[in-house]
Amino acid sequence: MATDWTDGRSAGKMRAQIAITRGGVTKASTSASPPEGGALAKRANGTFQISLHRRISESALINLMRALRAIEPELPMNLRVDAQLQQGLSRSELCLQLALRALGDIERNNEALFMSNLELVQPATLKSLTSSNLLRLAQLDMSNMDAPSALMKASAARVSNLVSVGQNRSMRLYFLALPAEVDWPASLPDIGAPLDEETDSVPCRWLSTLYEAAMAIQAPLYHHGFIRIGPAGMRPFKRIIHPITPQNDRPSNFRVLSVAEISENDAIVII
Repeated sequence: MATDWTDGRSAGKMRAQIAITRGGVTKASTSASPPEGGALAKRANGTFQISLHRRISESALINLMRALRAIEPELPMNLRVDAQLQQGLSRSELCLQLALRALGDIERNNEALFMSNLELVQPATLKSLTSSNLLRLAQLDMSNMDAPSALMKASAARVSNLVSVGQNRSMRLYFLALPAEVDWPASLPDIGAPLDEETDSVPCRWLSTLYEAAMAIQAPLYHHGFIRIGPAGMRPFKRIIHPITPQNDRPSNFRVLSVAEISENDAIVII
């Protein structure tokens, strides 16, 4: 559910404050600090401040990114963790930090499965990509296009093994399209089934965090690192994630497109 940040109008000033609990529940708050394992988000006039508990949970981070999707992209944001304060962040910059924190938590608890980094696609990223398939998605310019037009352009690019992710009315993500055969991960939810129902699947939680980040950051992302595939051990991978989230389009039309490859063996299909 989208968060309403327009409550609390008084004497021409707009204020709102919410807390997100360790379990990811969003509720109104008047506290000056975030709940244990959670986050506090406060809007006052033209500023927006996010405060994180030092042991913020994965669920709280995910639901915070979902809440921030309702905020204007140009609104400056501050991020406070304990005594450290970062000021003047864009929504994309802040959500990227939240995503890295969530991914880091998953990876620290599953070091044998994967390790990675996530960053915005930059000109230097394009120069570093040797795969023409990854480049086809990374180079797509779908800005100022409505969702149906952007999807048509992506389809015309003929990206192999393209993954498409949509969201339902509750902002829960689900697969719309997958490669016909997938080597990794070993199990995936059915098309149309919410990804967050696969709570026992660490790879699905990891992938879902990436898709949530893309929806919130609303810019192409470059994800790279190492994953374990069978007895072969850790292998380097690269992934491009491209969200389609036009501001004037219906959220039900939003998509996340993604393609990934094992750097040394493109015959292995991963998502």
